[in-house]
Amino acid sequence: MNNLITVFMNYRINRLITYGTIIYEDTKFIRTVLKGYFTTYIENYYYGVFSTVESNSFTPDILDKEFLGVMEDMLDDYRVYELVASNEEYKNNREIIKELCHVCKTICLLDQIKIDEDNINNVLNSFLVDHDNIRHLIEGREKDLQKALIETENMSKKLLGYNNEFFVIDSKKFENNKNFVLSHLSHNIKVLGNYKNSLVTRVFKEEKLDEKKLQCLIQKISLELLKDLLAKKPLKTYFIEFPDSVIKRGRIIKEINDYIDNPIFQKNVVIGVKYQTYLNQINAFSADYQFACIQDFSHINDIYKKVESIYNEGIFNYLIVNGYKEKEKDYFLKYENNGLEILLLEEE
Repeated sequence: MNNLITVFMNYRINRLITYGTIIYEDTKFIRTVLKGYFTTYIENYYYGVFSTVESNSFTPDILDKEFLGVMEDMLDDYRVYELVASNEEYKNNREIIKELCHVCKTICLLDQIKIDEDNINNVLNSFLVDHDNIRHLIEGREKDLQKALIETENMSKKLLGYNNEFFVIDSKKFENNKNFVLSHLSHNIKVLGNYKNSLVTRVFKEEKLDEKKLQCLIQKISLELLKDLLAKKPLKTYFIEFPDSVIKRGRIIKEINDYIDNPIFQKNVVIGVKYQTYLNQINAFSADYQFACIQDFSHINDIYKKVESIYNEGIFNYLIVNGYKEKEKDYFLKYENNGLEILLLEEE
């Protein structure tokens, strides 16, 4: 299964394609062109990922440039059909690519409009008045577009409102950075029949459940990130400890990798691992993700050498310190080195 954010954004792309086929026309070729433009919009608007321009933020002007880049790529790719398609079809399809470059930018605005069943008539009518290019194309199919917009809104609310009441995100705080937390999954399972709560707790801690618990935690965090992303709120940074069981043969196992393969997740979630795990599975770590080394210093004699060894690996963005002695605290708090931030776990 894919990351929840990816699933949701793929859904948004497909819904934009649906709007496009209602407004413009529905053919296999047109759907392919629509997908090219709308995929770029999602990458730009939500992920802050750009292919044509160098930027850190989305603007309509940047989307113009990105769409022009997509158009040129599609026109270039379509040249191979010049000797296959009829002359009329070839010319017509090239014009479709060019026209949809402008039409799709307007359709993307429908993705940003807040609607519900009570205001859909007024909102859509106002939108069509403001955007004559769409009003000219839709030709009496306004009710179909209204229905599609309401379907999208209802499905989005259903997904974003999902709540697994049996499991919750619990967190450990850092003493020297209150903006970050180390998140883990806790159960909220009450006594079921004759089962005692202590039994549920004991089973929940079993190693064989580590992968399933991690999957659940990742999806719950992804949902929180998705809600904040859609609400245009600042995104939090989450730290998650990966157990040894999900890193094997120099890679993160596929079942987990599929869950974390998303630009928003990669930017806002830090993967924590023990230092020995990193040394045993060094090929599993790449610059695609942010990593934190989780190190217990309670039995480390030379903490200075240990910290420098971790820093010199060059892969860790953070060092999460656990089990430090009070006399060592000042060293950790004052330690500064390019690319490695020290975080002290609060004592429980």
